[in-house]
Amino acid sequence: MKKMKRIEIAQYIALGATCLTVLGFVLSGIFGGRIPMSMMGYGVMAGIVSYFFGGFGTAVRMAGKIAKWGWLIVPFPYDIVTGMVSFFISIMVFIGLPIIPIRKAYKEQMMDAETVE
Repeated sequence: MKKMKRIEIAQYIALGATCLTVLGFVLSGIFGGRIPMSMMGYGVMAGIVSYFFGGFGTAVRMAGKIAKWGWLIVPFPYDIVTGMVSFFISIMVFIGLPIIPIRKAYKEQMMDAETVE
């Protein structure tokens, strides 16, 4: 029950972090300047905080699946580099948009709670 509360808090933090990051990105593209960039910075920091509450393992598993996809598409000599690059790009996307893996972790916790009861 306590873990469920933590992942729920992480979900709310991740939602706010995603909003700040996306808003900052859009506003910096339109207007430029320091304020939108600092909004993006606060969003990324809040996203990292949301991973401390839960969902970091889910983000790594999702990034691993994306890396395996990139690894299987390209022939042998290039597949190692493609796998590493796709893993790191997906981790960077998950830092900027933390709601994706956090929401998946929340749904997994809900499914586990339903099977226990």
